[in-house]
Formats: sequence, C-alpha cells, structure tokens
Amino acid sequence: MKPGNHCCLFSLAAVSLLLLLITQYFQDSHEQNIVETFSLGSILLSNQSLVSRNRSFALGFFSPDPYPDRKYLGISYFGIPIWTQIWVANRNNPARNGAFLNLSRDGNLFISNPDQTTVWMSGTGGMNITSMLIEDSGNLILRHISGRTIWQSFDHPADSFVPGMKWYVGSNLNSFKSPMNPAQGRFSARMLQTSEIECLWNATTKYWSSGFWNGHSYTGIPEMSYDPRYDVLAFVNDSGRPYLAGNGKKNAQVLWHYTLESDGMTRVRIWDSSNAKWYIIFTQPKNPCDVDHLCGQNGICNSDKIPFCTCPQGFEPVDPTGWSEADWSMGCVANSSSDCSIGDFSILKSTYYDQGSLGVGSVRSYYGHDQAWCQDSCARDCACLGFSFDGGSSNCSLQYGPLFNGRTSPDISQNFFLRVNSSEQSPNNQFLLPKDGKRKNKTAWIIELGVAAGCALLLILFLISQILRGKRITAERHSSVFISGGSEFISWGLNKFSYKELQTATNNFSEKLDAYADSFDFVYRGSLRDQTIVAVRKLHTLKQGDKEFCTEVRTLGMIQHVNLVRLRGFCVDDMHRLLVYENMPNGSLNKLLFRKPEEQQQTVLDWDTRFAIALGTARGILYLHEGCKSCIVHCDIKPENILLDADFCAKVSNFGLAKLMGREFSREITTIRGTRGYLAPEWLSGLPVTAKADVYSFGMTLLEIISGRKILDGNNFNSEKRFFPLWAYQQARLGDFSSLADIKLCGNVNEEQLKMAFLVAVWCIQDDEINRPSMARVLQMLEGTLRVADDPPFPESLRTISR
Repeated sequence: MKPGNHCCLFSLAAVSLLLLLITQYFQDSHEQNIVETFSLGSILLSNQSLVSRNRSFALGFFSPDPYPDRKYLGISYFGIPIWTQIWVANRNNPARNGAFLNLSRDGNLFISNPDQTTVWMSGTGGMNITSMLIEDSGNLILRHISGRTIWQSFDHPADSFVPGMKWYVGSNLNSFKSPMNPAQGRFSARMLQTSEIECLWNATTKYWSSGFWNGHSYTGIPEMSYDPRYDVLAFVNDSGRPYLAGNGKKNAQVLWHYTLESDGMTRVRIWDSSNAKWYIIFTQPKNPCDVDHLCGQNGICNSDKIPFCTCPQGFEPVDPTGWSEADWSMGCVANSSSDCSIGDFSILKSTYYDQGSLGVGSVRSYYGHDQAWCQDSCARDCACLGFSFDGGSSNCSLQYGPLFNGRTSPDISQNFFLRVNSSEQSPNNQFLLPKDGKRKNKTAWIIELGVAAGCALLLILFLISQILRGKRITAERHSSVFISGGSEFISWGLNKFSYKELQTATNNFSEKLDAYADSFDFVYRGSLRDQTIVAVRKLHTLKQGDKEFCTEVRTLGMIQHVNLVRLRGFCVDDMHRLLVYENMPNGSLNKLLFRKPEEQQQTVLDWDTRFAIALGTARGILYLHEGCKSCIVHCDIKPENILLDADFCAKVSNFGLAKLMGREFSREITTIRGTRGYLAPEWLSGLPVTAKADVYSFGMTLLEIISGRKILDGNNFNSEKRFFPLWAYQQARLGDFSSLADIKLCGNVNEEQLKMAFLVAVWCIQDDEINRPSMARVLQMLEGTLRVADDPPFPESLRTISR
C-alpha cells in the first residue's frame, strides 16, 4: 500500500459507515400515508406524515433501529431517498407503538400513547391556535387566528441547523446521545452575543470555536472565505435578538445540513442530487480526539481507528450496550478491583491523559529522579492511578483523580503506565522495571539479550545500506506521510523539508527579510519549487529532541486563523530546526509605524487601516487564547510580531515560540531584544504568566498604533513626551484626545474610535492582571458592542518608569 492511502481508506471508511447509519437510521417498518392539511381536532397516526407544500419536508413518527418499540415525532427531508432528520419533538421521552399526534380544540399540540398518557406538548392551549403546517423550510408552525405564528419548531432546535432557519443568540443545538438514540447528549453548540459559535461538553467546557463573524465569514473557518458553498450564512446583528441566518433562497440550488453529532463533531453536508448522496464538506474539530470527554472516564481515543474509543487493557465499558452504539459517555471500568499493595502497571504506548481541560484530577511532577523511583512512588500511593516519565528532562508525573481525555497516536512521544490488577496486565509489561530491586529471572534476561542482539544486527545492516545507497533515508514515522515535490507532506497539513531543500530555496540563506529584522532568530526569504514565496526561520538553542519538536510543531500547524501567520512547514534535520511560514508582502507593523525620516514615504497607514489592524490583532490573540483546545499565551505581542499581508490584513506571528524555547530562554531573548516596555509586570518578576500578559502587551501595542510613537521615545529624551503612556494619559485627563493621534495623519481620524481605543489600551496595561479585561472583552469594546469605562487608573509601575 502506498504511503498516504491509509488516510484515504480511513476517510472512505468513516464516510461509508456514516452513510450506512443514515440509510438505516430511524426507519419505520411500514409505508407512510400522506396528510396535507392539519386543523383543530386533527390526529396524526404513527403511520401518517404531514408534508410541506413543496413536498420537501415531512412530519411523522419514526423508530430508531434496533428499537421498533420506541416512537419519536420528527421532521425529515421528504424529497430525497436517504432519510435525514432535522428536528425531534419528544427526543427525551419516547412514545410507544400506537402513539398519535393531536391538535386539540383549545390549540394545544401533544403526543399521546395509546392509553392517553401525554408524552410531549407544545404548551399553546388557550392561545387561539387555528391550524398547524410545515413550511417549505421545514419549520413546523402553529398559527394564531390572526395568521401570525405562535409557536414554531425552529425556536426549539434539536441537533441541526438548516436553510431558512434563524439560530438566535442564547439558543443551543444539542447532540444526540448516540447515532441510534435522539435523547439529548453530552455536547452542545451555543450561539454567543459576540456572533461566535462554541461547542461545549456538559454545557461547561469549550473544545471548539468558530471565531467571530467578520461581515462575510467566520474567522475560525477559513473555508468560508473562498468556498461559495458557504455563501448561505449571515450573522444579523438585530438590536432585539441577533441571529445567524441560514438563507435558503440566496443559494437555493445548494441543499445543506449543519449537525452537531453524538461524537461532539460539527459537520456540514451538502446534497448531491446526481449521485443521490450527502457529502461532508466541513468537519470540526479536525481531530475527533479534540472533543472533550469523548471516551469517558479511563477511555482512550484513537483518531486513526473506527470506532474512535477503546478501553485500555484490563478495563471494559461501563455500558456495553451504549458502547456498541457509539455512546462512550460512561467510559471504562477495571475488570476487577486492583490490589493496591501489588502495584502493577500496564504500559499504554504513545498515550497520555489530558486532565487540564476538565479541571478534574491532578498531576504531581517531580524532577531529578529515574523511572524506577517514579514507578515505586506511584506504586506506594493507592491514590495514584498511573504515571508517565520523560527521560529527557527526568520528569516524573504522577496522575491522581479520574482519568479523562485519554489519547493515543504515533505522534505522542510518551508512554503512560496505568495501574491495573496483576492478572490483567498487558503483554508489554515485561518492559516495566522490577519492583523492590528484585532481580529478573534468567529467562527474562535471555529474552532481552536476544532482542537487543537482534536490534543491534538490524542497526548494522541499516547503516551499511545507507552507505551503499549514498543518501539519507528518513524513517517513515506515520502511514499518512507521502512525498510531494521533494518534501514530505504530513497528514496534519505541514510540509516537512530537508535542510538541503531550504538551503536551495533561500539561495543558501542569503536574503534576510526586513520584516523580521528585530527577530532573535534569522529569517530568510525563500522560493519553493512551485514558486511560492515563504519566510524561513532558523531556530536557535532548542533543547528538544526530534519527537518533542515535531509534537509542538504539529500543534502549531493545526492553528489556522485569518489573523495568524500560517505555518506551512518545518525542518528537523540533524541539529537544524527551521520553520517555514507564509510570506507577508507588507512586512511588519513596526516598519510602517516607525519609519526613519529618510525612509518616510508620502503615504502612511490611514486611521481606518490602523483601526482594522488593531481589530485583526485582537482577533488573532483571542483565537490563541480561546479558539484553540488549549490556551496559547504568545508572550511577545508587539508591532514587530504583527505582520501585514498584501491587503494590510494584520496577522500575528511567532505564536508558540515561547513554548518551543521555554520560558526562561524566551524571557532572556525578549529582554535582549529591548522589548521590556511590552512585558507585563508579572512576566518580569517571575510570577506565573497567564493570557492576561498578552492583554498587557496588546495595550502597549495599541498605544503605538494610535500615536505612531514608541512607548519610550529616545528622540524626545529631554521632553515630557519621552514616555508616551504617561504624557498621553495626562492629555486624556484634560480631554485632549486628538493630540494622541499620529501627527502624520494630519487630524484625519475618527475621534470617537480614537478615544475608545485609548481607554481600552489603558485598561489593558493595568498592573494587576485582575483589573485587565480578557481579550474577548477587549475585542467587544473595540467593536463597540461593550461599553468602555471612562476612568481607568494609570498604572503605578509605569509612573516609576517615567521618573
């Protein structure tokens, strides 16, 4: 099988399984009788369907296979051969065989069992209802005697959003419990006042966000900006109640269907009438293992397999029936109770449990010990559920509390040692260290020596083959890697280049890019084989091994946003570590704001462009903080790290480098580069750094965007203006906001925006991070959807600097 075919087969298998489920999903065992009108006193039997005028949708009862005794009332597409549901009335309370729907004389719509017990009702009794119908959009409505709508199904969505629907702020889509069970599941998609769609587990933990609506698309869904099939959405900022509109008339030939499914994934499908199939055009999160709590307690997610969730060795599903139906919510439990005093562990290779996103459980880390100490420490503590050990940093991590978000992948460099009953150990346990210093038996030593000898022989043969062939061969690390244009393309969307390729692309690293002139690392202009211009960054002083570096780069490669510089590829070749970014033709904001007199051009950044840059920068930082699965703190927000594309769209660069280099080294670099003015007080004092540190840096950057002046202006050293924040604050207290604007703008500014931006900046640079707004609130204030308080205090730490 060719490399890369694995991913294709996986995708085909997933789609095939999905279509199979849809085809067999909720089938009724008998043919439906068509009903076209429904008035007061009418009854809809379980073998009847009420259809829309254009015969596109139908309301009727269905039974999920394999539960023919459960009856649900739902709306589905009527004019296509594959049964596809968009709404369910009694999803949490199934009716029995023989159930019926009745619109009573007093206007109440209800579902009843054969014994007359009520299963569900609309609650519209006594409201002068005269009729019920399904609109051509699939909306079930109850009409008042005056003709207006009193109740509609679109106000009570299930798991789907369809053309013609309005998704109002404050309302949720709620997933099914499993593909075969329409009861409300663990996952929800919420529409926020800020226009953002966020997906949550248990209505509390966010694991995916759409980003914000920028007027024509969502910033976190790049496909929307260039794919015309998405040109059916619009966020309407209605003063009464904003909503996302799915305009079915705007692109009527496209039949689409947005669903939050039982596995926590959001998927958009379009109908291909020529092939009579639904095709998935959008899926988020890209990796199903990014869905919080997907596999329940102790469960392990593997995105390369179907089903995604498995139980570790020695464990079994708590709910076997639900597990077989892809409802993994109950997780896994040990086959039998473990004897804590034995302290046996099972090796889960390339696996970890992520506790942080749920806020449960805890990890205790210890440095400077070996694996034997780590194993013994966990074995002696019955509360310790398992451990991991990083030999490179001698980091022992002991895991306590419930284990959630287990994940396994070839790209994960660590193993997890899970406490199990001695009789339930996995076959890999012979590699565990002996407890209590006991010697291994003779057979074990012979086996290990044989394995070692065999590995040594294979290594010698491998080295000989390399010499004979005369070229370097990189070991295939993942079955979804394939060769393209001389470089490897990893399944997670990044090109892996050799050092020689980048040496050629950059003409032996001969042309440094001015946009990155203030970067600690050297950045060079490069031209790939397809003539794409890129920026190639040489990283220095990285202590990570290949696997650790690739793991971090993979995380960076998955982060894509219109206001973040895109990572296109990387190189890990011997001691060389390089990152390849998209090129930004207009360079850095720093170069445009602070040109030297001899570099000045006739044109400068006008106010509208500056304000758009501030908004774009805020959106990019917000995505790092809240749009990614784990919050990414940039640690070095400043004009040098804000790059501009051909349209002067702001893109934040260098995010994630602080984690690649480590905090101490990153602080040293930042200080050397002379950017202390952008650093929050807690960063310099060694206190824990949170996302609020980026808010502080953004505030300082915003002051420079407004004024076109450096925070500390060496050219005005003897002037009262030399420390701009204090001088600007004094002018603002006098009500003179116009003097804060860049003199090169010649007064052509929006004074209301200028005042608001300055006040936001001062709130951002407060000494105590508690007093700083979050980036979400910063963006709301800049966009005008949240009022800015007029009286921010001036930070005392800055008064000290100004003296």
